Parts: sequence; C-alpha cells; structure tokens
Amino acid sequence: MSAISIPNPQPLHSGFQATPEGLFSCAGPAAALLITLNEKLREAALRAGAEEHCFPTLISEQTLGRADYFQSFPQYASRVETQKRQGSYYLSPAVCYHCYALLADSQIEGEMALTCCGRCFRGDTVDSAHLWEFTMREIVFVGSASFVRAQRERWMEKVRAWAEHLYLDAELVPAEDPFFAAENRGKKLLQQLKQLKFELRARDGSGADMAIASFNLHENFFTQRFNISLRDHQPAFSGCVAFGLERWAMALLARQDAAEALARVEDLQ
Repeated sequence: MSAISIPNPQPLHSGFQATPEGLFSCAGPAAALLITLNEKLREAALRAGAEEHCFPTLISEQTLGRADYFQSFPQYASRVETQKRQGSYYLSPAVCYHCYALLADSQIEGEMALTCCGRCFRGDTVDSAHLWEFTMREIVFVGSASFVRAQRERWMEKVRAWAEHLYLDAELVPAEDPFFAAENRGKKLLQQLKQLKFELRARDGSGADMAIASFNLHENFFTQRFNISLRDHQPAFSGCVAFGLERWAMALLARQDAAEALARVEDLQ
C-alpha cells in the first residue's frame, strides 16, 4: 500500500502533521493516543450520567444565527457552497450548538447532561495550537443555575487531577472569550467579573501556551435564544466543558514519548 501524500505538511510533533491551511493528520502511536483520549473522556462523561449524541459536521446558518455566532465570531465561520442542496450551511465551529438546536423550543423535565464529539472548524490564524479543523469532545449541562455551576466545578477538579496524573505542565486560570470584537468589551469584562470561563492551559512542543480544555457557564444566554425552559416554564441555564483532543495530545507529547503518554492516559479514571 502506498503512503498517503499530504500537501506541504508541517511537523508539529512526532506522528503529527498539519498543512499550511491547518488540516491535521496523525499516525501510529500518536493516532492511538488521540483515540484513547476521546474514549477516556467519553467513558467519564457517561459515568457522570451524560447521554451521548452524534451530530453532523454541517450546521445550518439558522442555528448559528440563533446562537449569535455571526455577531461574536464573524471572521471564523467556514461556509459550505453547493448548488445541489437548499438552505445555507457551515462547518460546525463547536459541537455544543447542535445540542441547543436539538432542545430548541422545548421544556425539559429535569436537569440533564449531553456529551458529543465531532470535527470542528474555525478560520483562525494557523500555528501549532490553532488549526482550521480539529476534534472536540464536549459535555453540555442544562438545568438550574446551581446544577450547572456544580457540574462545572466537579469537572474542573476532575480534569485538574487528570493533568497532574499525566504530568502535564498545566494551570487552571480564569479566561475570557478571545474572539469578541472591540465593540463587545462589555461581554469580556462581564466574563471576567463573574468568572464564567476557566481554561486549563498547557504548553506544546514549541513552548507556546495553549488552552487544552475550557469550563464555561452560559447562564441563560443559549437557553433564551433557543427557547429552552424547565418544567412549569422555569428558566433553564446551561454550561459546557470542552476538550481539544489534538491539543491534549500535543501537550502530552511535548513532555513524554507516545508510549508513556498512552499508558498514562489508559490509567485515567
């Protein structure tokens, strides 16, 4: 069998390559590491009571518009052009938007958690930590404000312990959404004051600092836009935990070889 040829590949780490456009590939132990990371995250989410969902890579313009994506991140959207389909579609920038579309215009009976994994696309500047296409595992929480906050805190502690077990040089820090434009400085300040976003930050092989996980409180931002409520029309709140799998793998391989990293990931509980 002939080897697969990747146009203009750029080495990131052993076993990883990315094209100048930010298209990522991996092979051998590095690929096994990426797959095992996802399996461990999935297992942990299911043990915590999350229901697994699978969603398409494409997402409708209507869904992204309802989520205010184009207002907050207009320059990062990747539109799909075709003459054989009706409607306007984009490559999904995050998996969680599908969850809100799934629950749109409904009342949920109780507090719930969903987990999903998919390929995501953001037209960001390409470097060792920013790819156009990447893999994201998410856990989304919907329910009362206290339930969502408690879930986020529980996952922050769990993932912090995982990072220590994996010997990652990682730090959990308050963060803001870096994509807000200048006119949205108020949103950034509000995120900081209310600590709505935390990131677990680690270093890749080049020494660059990158977020490998984020822990987010959305309050009622998405539930209002998608008309999601609790029983008796009580307000619903949401939050999510998101893991960039390629970044996790790159952070691990910056500190240890693939075999050692894989063995440690397999031991995660």
